[in-house]
Amino acid sequence: MRKFTAEQLHAAFELQQMLYDFAYELDHGSEKVGRYYAEDGAFRTGGINVEGRAAIQGFYDTRNENVKKYQKDGQRTGRHIFTNVRVVFDEADAGKATIHFTNINYAGEGPAPVQGLGSPSAIADGLMECRRQADGHWLFTLFAPKQALIGEDDFMKLMLALNAKK
Repeated sequence: MRKFTAEQLHAAFELQQMLYDFAYELDHGSEKVGRYYAEDGAFRTGGINVEGRAAIQGFYDTRNENVKKYQKDGQRTGRHIFTNVRVVFDEADAGKATIHFTNINYAGEGPAPVQGLGSPSAIADGLMECRRQADGHWLFTLFAPKQALIGEDDFMKLMLALNAKK
């Protein structure tokens, strides 16, 4: 069983809260999601490889444009549920940590409340690598979720197909 020092316990709490704040941002427009990433941060999943804070924000901005284009009333309601959160600190560098978690994503077309969801849109094994910045704040250096299960969500399938073509 792992043990945490008082400093690690404090940092683990900060990292968990940052992860939950990130999920909130994803669920409420993603307009400032880039601020959670280091300048050299990366987002990698299922053939998608986006490098740099500005490019990551651009990825989410494009997704929001696709929501307006392809979804009922130009809206999509989603909730990311991050659970089974584990924080692991780098043994050689106290300023680095990895967050492992399960991401259960429910989403549907149109404004809330969306009715008739039968299952999650997707369930992924989440991985966030983090680095403490000079100002003491933590930022993500890598977000690399691996899809474990994909539900019957046509928009998610469309986004995966559009990104696979890039």
